[in-house]
Amino acid sequence: MDKASHALKQSLPSAVRRSFRTLTLHSDVAPPKLRREDYTVGWVCPLEVEQIAALQMLDTHHDRLPQPATDHNVYNLGSIASHNVVIAGLPQTGNNSAAAVVTQLRTTYPNVKFGLLVGIGGGVPVKTDSGMIRLGDVIVSKPTGPHSGAVQYDHGKALTGSFQRTGALAPPPTVLLHAAQDLASKRAMVRDDPIAKSIERIDTTIRTLRHFAYPGAGQDRLFKADYPHQQHGVPCDECGCEASQQIARRTDGTDDTYIRIHRGTIASGELVLKDAILRDRLAKDGLICFEMEAAGALTDFPCLVIRGVSDYCDSYKNDMWHGYAAAAAAAYARQLFFHMPIDEVQ
Repeated sequence: MDKASHALKQSLPSAVRRSFRTLTLHSDVAPPKLRREDYTVGWVCPLEVEQIAALQMLDTHHDRLPQPATDHNVYNLGSIASHNVVIAGLPQTGNNSAAAVVTQLRTTYPNVKFGLLVGIGGGVPVKTDSGMIRLGDVIVSKPTGPHSGAVQYDHGKALTGSFQRTGALAPPPTVLLHAAQDLASKRAMVRDDPIAKSIERIDTTIRTLRHFAYPGAGQDRLFKADYPHQQHGVPCDECGCEASQQIARRTDGTDDTYIRIHRGTIASGELVLKDAILRDRLAKDGLICFEMEAAGALTDFPCLVIRGVSDYCDSYKNDMWHGYAAAAAAAYARQLFFHMPIDEVQ
């Protein structure tokens, strides 16, 4: 900004100056060309639907930078709340793919110290301090009891009549745990939910973005664990799933669209879990979410895992909630940037 422009801006009323700052922050005009060393936060989103949601959360989009020929990742660059962020997708789901992408990202962008692993996951329908876990809620990794925040549930020893998990994944970075706590406390005091506002950044009137819209509370159905879906690929209303087998759950008096944030232990493994009985058996020691990439990403990369609940890890698993759950997780991740201390990240 030249001297004349600066003087003009300072002569404006304070309210107008704030509006000027907001317009500048949310514009799509990229700042001066940055270097790879200027990026400090990595954002990994395994699925295409998750990457679309992530891109909608950026304040500004930056031009891509040259990268080594040995790095086959495709990066999207931008900023949120003064933090420069690198967004990377995965060529396929799973821990091995996540580990490879994270390794290359950290080599190409050497000042990325930690990351956010953001996407969808299967929720365990239990009650937490925030209420009952429901579709569209967000689950965030946090150390609880003996767990570091994430565990690899399919890694361990097969003993006579039992399976013993071994090894531990790194806990989330302290700065992100503090940011998550600060976000929770500030969000509890405001009338207008900032996470809901961030979800509105995705224009669901666009034909290709309609699947990010809220499906409705009536589409959140939980059946008894021992009552499987009657016909794969066919909606319950058409295949004869008995309504009497649904589990009635009380509401807590909040709006159906209010996004509950549950913080606790997330389980990672290579298994696509679609068995409610197995889900409940694995979750007995406090697991509240299942996903497929955290174990790979957390091998040597401090991460906070953020998952929007798109299913209950049972035979009723389908794609109906994928878009909204991805949007909710991305919206939470965006808000987290506003609670990170800039100096500590850099």
